[in-house]
Amino acid sequence: MKKLWLVCYDVSNDKRRTKLAKLIERNCQRVQYSVFECPLHENILNHLLENDWLPTLKLSEDNLRVYPLNETTKQQVRVYGSPPPYEPPDCLIL
Repeated sequence: MKKLWLVCYDVSNDKRRTKLAKLIERNCQRVQYSVFECPLHENILNHLLENDWLPTLKLSEDNLRVYPLNETTKQQVRVYGSPPPYEPPDCLIL
């Protein structure tokens, strides 16, 4: 079952930051400059973290945070000045 994850980062190097953002944008919706909402199965998230996102970082200088948002917390989100939290479509037409 997919969960909604809030992913945010602080990356000191421009090249690493750009690379990480592009990797995250493949599966997630950017909601602020360094904040993403990611509707993913936990095993997919773990795979992305271990194989794509974390290897991009220099953990002595950068940080990446992942917060789970359950249905209760999603309903309590307050958004001012932009679209509501990302909701993946029920179906996708390609």
